[in-house]
Amino acid sequence: MPSSFHNASPRRKARPRRRPPAGRYRYVRRRWHAVCALIDWLGWRLWRVGRRLTPPSRHLPPQQVQRILIVQLDHLGDAIITLGMLPALRERFPSAEIHVLAAPWNAAVFVTSPHVARVHISRLNRFARGHRTGWLWAQCWWGWRLRRWRYDLAIDVRGELPLVLLLWLSGARRRLGWDGGGGGFLLTDRAAFVPGRPELLSRLALIDALGLGPQPARPPAPPWYGVPEKARRKIRVILAALDAPRPLLVLHLAAGTPAKCWPAAHWRELLGRLIVEHAPAIILVGTRQDRPLAHAITGNATWPGVHDLTGALTVPELAALLEQADLAIGGDSGPAHLAAAVGTPVLSLFSGTNLVSQWRPWGRHVSVLQYPVPCSPCFRRHCPWWEHPCMSGITPAQVAQAAAAILGASRQPVHPLGRLPALLSLPVLLSPAPSERVSMAAVPAVPHIPPSGPSA
Repeated sequence: MPSSFHNASPRRKARPRRRPPAGRYRYVRRRWHAVCALIDWLGWRLWRVGRRLTPPSRHLPPQQVQRILIVQLDHLGDAIITLGMLPALRERFPSAEIHVLAAPWNAAVFVTSPHVARVHISRLNRFARGHRTGWLWAQCWWGWRLRRWRYDLAIDVRGELPLVLLLWLSGARRRLGWDGGGGGFLLTDRAAFVPGRPELLSRLALIDALGLGPQPARPPAPPWYGVPEKARRKIRVILAALDAPRPLLVLHLAAGTPAKCWPAAHWRELLGRLIVEHAPAIILVGTRQDRPLAHAITGNATWPGVHDLTGALTVPELAALLEQADLAIGGDSGPAHLAAAVGTPVLSLFSGTNLVSQWRPWGRHVSVLQYPVPCSPCFRRHCPWWEHPCMSGITPAQVAQAAAAILGASRQPVHPLGRLPALLSLPVLLSPAPSERVSMAAVPAVPHIPPSGPSA
């Protein structure tokens, strides 16, 4: 049973914090350090396996690189960050075809990119929900299947041993990855992993490891997602049918792990505050698995201006909706990165699991709310404290205040009198904002420059 955070001693409050152990590997869990160390020891030392499997790196002039493979099998937000890497990769290899091995939930991110020629979809992998076995064999099968494309360069942007094995099985002439993920003897080129560095800058550092010379000295452009016109047309029809007024707010209710989720009671109170103060159109979004959470928040009741579209939108349609929104509010999740990639203001509610400096969305008008706790960063899927202090400490009043500042609107009620009876019937208790501190950091603005080429 989870313990109480407020009753714990200061020393015990900090105990759930996890930091990557000192050493060459980036993993948090020590057992993975031991496994990778053993495999690397066997690969490099026994029978000189590393030299036999990996010939010396061949320098290929950029004009001779015909095909490049990027492996991106993890989360939607990670795929959005990789979009920011593609223009720099295209600049270095202007004549190469770029292929991506993606997962079903992030493939749409690359399908519309003007830099990507082909997207392979692996439905069974380590990140697929409900698949605990068989994914390693599926990755090996994909490695052999990709050999027929004869890639000149293959890149593992995540840095994990199974993905490095996939790169080697693909037969790519140069295989680029991180030196802290294990299996380095299967790579021809390795980049040094810097803990805490922003993920977009880490992607660009991978390209520098190829030894093609320094990149141009200019700020990196944020990831950019080209919304398909078909998705735009569908969202215009949906918004017309909903007769949605302005401002239009999109709320993503869930996150990739329970430790990143904001409490349902907080979402319920935030809905009431936003309705009273701004009378907006509010659209709830998420996957099909998030529908019970949406029903728990709304209580299956009709809220003025609130529309539930959880599980009803594809990734391109969600991007088209976010493109029309005046503000997107959500946790540390893929839709926050997607909203930033289409130029929409974002208010991200960060838990204490990860570093904000490393995983914040890149884009214009991105703000982050985080409640400081001594156990951060913990890198956990589930909070060991029953209060979940890093998320429950961010109050609805503080989020509503930050949203009002971003929208530039008055905090006075702006709804017509005809809506007062419905508002008075809302099951919402509005509590004053506590005096506890919550850090709010606006991400430094960077130019939102779309990559060259037509958008889908």
